[in-house]
Amino acid sequence: MSGAELEDAVADAFRKKGYIVFVRRNHCDVLAVKPDMSLAYLVECKDYALSRKQQLLAVRELNRNYTHALEILLKNRLFPGKILKVLVAKGFAYHARGILQYTPKAFIKHVSS
Repeated sequence: MSGAELEDAVADAFRKKGYIVFVRRNHCDVLAVKPDMSLAYLVECKDYALSRKQQLLAVRELNRNYTHALEILLKNRLFPGKILKVLVAKGFAYHARGILQYTPKAFIKHVSS
């Protein structure tokens, strides 16, 4: 599964649950907001296992994209109570603090449940 296919699969799982979804906008891979504005997910998708260096870069990118996500939310007048940062990859070198980490299958299952 390529990066774009993974992003589309994650976005489809959110859409099936009724989320407001933005895909590949303003540097963000996937931004999904619950319709009741209680929660939003900012998802960075990587279609490979991350080494320590790759994971550090992915976490940095995710943190930088947080600002871009806020711009999307403000532009669309969406004000979620909380934004969760999620890193989706096939494997991880370590657990990053403050970021949820999932494999693609586990995250799609999490969203679908």
